[in-house]
Amino acid sequence: MTNGCSNTPDQQLLKRWGEALVTPQFQTHNVTLEALIDTLAPAAERSFQRLIQALFREGLLAPDTLTQDEQGRHHLPLSDHACLRFDHLRAGRMASWDLRGAVTLVQTGQAARKIQFPSQLLTLLNDTLETPAAPQVLSRLNSEIDDSFVNDTLCLAFHEQWSLRLHASMGPSHQDNLLSHLKDEPSVTNPTSVLEQWGTLGHPWHPNYKTKLGLDTHQVIDFSPEFEARFPVLLCALHHQYAHVETLADTADYWQWWQAHFPRAAQQLTAALTAQGLEASEYLPLPAHPWQAQRELPQLFANEIGDRLLVLTDIVAFTAHPTMSFRTVLPDGQGGAPMVKLPVSLRLTSVQRTVSPRSARMGPRISHLLQTILAREPAIQNILNIVPERIGVHFNPQPVNDEHARHLAVLYRDNPQSLLQPGEMAVPVGSLFAIDQHGQPLLRQWVRLSKGQDNAPAMLAFFRDYAAITVPALLGMYLRYGVAFEAHQQNAFMVMAADGQLSRLLLRDFGDIRIDRQTLHAHGLDIELHDPKMTLYDDAGFVRDKLLHTVFMCHLGELVLLSARYFDIPQAQLWNELATQVSQCFDRMRNEVAPQRWETERAALLEQPWPAKSFMRMRLLDSHADIVGRLPNPLSGAAHAG
Repeated sequence: MTNGCSNTPDQQLLKRWGEALVTPQFQTHNVTLEALIDTLAPAAERSFQRLIQALFREGLLAPDTLTQDEQGRHHLPLSDHACLRFDHLRAGRMASWDLRGAVTLVQTGQAARKIQFPSQLLTLLNDTLETPAAPQVLSRLNSEIDDSFVNDTLCLAFHEQWSLRLHASMGPSHQDNLLSHLKDEPSVTNPTSVLEQWGTLGHPWHPNYKTKLGLDTHQVIDFSPEFEARFPVLLCALHHQYAHVETLADTADYWQWWQAHFPRAAQQLTAALTAQGLEASEYLPLPAHPWQAQRELPQLFANEIGDRLLVLTDIVAFTAHPTMSFRTVLPDGQGGAPMVKLPVSLRLTSVQRTVSPRSARMGPRISHLLQTILAREPAIQNILNIVPERIGVHFNPQPVNDEHARHLAVLYRDNPQSLLQPGEMAVPVGSLFAIDQHGQPLLRQWVRLSKGQDNAPAMLAFFRDYAAITVPALLGMYLRYGVAFEAHQQNAFMVMAADGQLSRLLLRDFGDIRIDRQTLHAHGLDIELHDPKMTLYDDAGFVRDKLLHTVFMCHLGELVLLSARYFDIPQAQLWNELATQVSQCFDRMRNEVAPQRWETERAALLEQPWPAKSFMRMRLLDSHADIVGRLPNPLSGAAHAG
């Protein structure tokens, strides 16, 4: 049975726990029922925080209906003389909400009841929403958020044991610092890969941050990075006449390139095709996620398989280590192997995670454009590098059918390790938010490593250093060339220098990059488009929204909130520091940007309301298109104190 099909949340939880406890991963690493029970409170806190924040941030709930009692607890009135009581609920800048402790239902004449599941919370709140969800929509949303919650309990229990194992493996010279251990311990062959998996948390805003509907419990654990997953990627062969191959300039022929990286699998594929009476030279290798190869391809491509245009095999292309992106994997955990992005026809979070022909084609083209720009800009190249997308391959039927082709594709990108100098380490930004065995974010360990201590002044100095790299790199590229990267926590690495200091930013994944056409063209640059409505845009506001949402909100903004919470620093102090860095970047670039654009962009970043992607509205309406609201600008001098 797939997730979300049990009768009640309690039954679903216990069933899924029972299934998880008998998996090899949980048994090998001693994850017990007691450990799962201990996750209920923190998982509920994380789930409720994202849900309540989304409802307030998107205007579905009215914050001004909250009242406060003499104990400092907040009450939210419901219908029928009932209310929800929050132990700790505080508003912050960026329309953020800090929720800690319990959420309790208080009804006249009845005992107070602690809320345990997000579906219970959403059901209680539904009648008070600006637009209540219809019963079938509410049922679907409840399945999604409870699935996320249950998966998070599994993740937290496994993560706790993993943290203890990592700690036990450290030598005394590392002084209880995981980053120091990973960077300097010779037995750790790929520290970035360890942090990608150990630090996988899910989207910081999305109520469905761990939703994996369509996978059973064993598959969630077998395929997800947060469970230290390893799985075989299976090899298919696609007839070259029905394949489109896009390569980055100066890259070898695809088949030769593939043989060089995966010689054993290439040899086996040639033998298998020959044994079937096929001409091996007419086919191209196409790795497939085991879910896709076994569950989707036989049905979706039955005709092509029957016509021998697509050949499925049981050859293992390589053993995959999934990264923070469920569908992007690292072969055998090797530092030199290419990263491989594979389609998985599942809704993870809220989106089906396939690889579109546009992504397969545009990845190498955008990579080439970015390399060209960075070669022109040595000052930016000192603080910003990209992980190039080297080869994209997709099924290319006639007539063209991109919706069908997106289920049979692959995108290869370089390994971040290959872009580092000796002694450096690429730290996935998302992992800085992961909690260690002391209940502290990994961020604290880097502050201590970099500044010698981890108090509030050290954190503020670290944040200043961090923003001094991130802002000129990403805002600089945007102002000068109109490039808005999707540089949220999952797509960004901060490189640690050999001495433990912040060095530069490293970015990956250009599938949803937005570029202002006029600004790019003003530099004599252009790019061949697969879809004329994507990548290059004439609407400057639409491009800017990508920069603000992914960089200034989901990345830098969330770093502000994390730092304020764990280092006892007033939010205002950190937001003001970020505003200073943004203002200074504009001042430095004044002579490099058209005057009217400079004025417009400066006002948009520092004064006017910011975009807020409305995840709950999108789910309520079952919309695949982005719905974007507005919220008060946290960098504005008029922003309320945080």
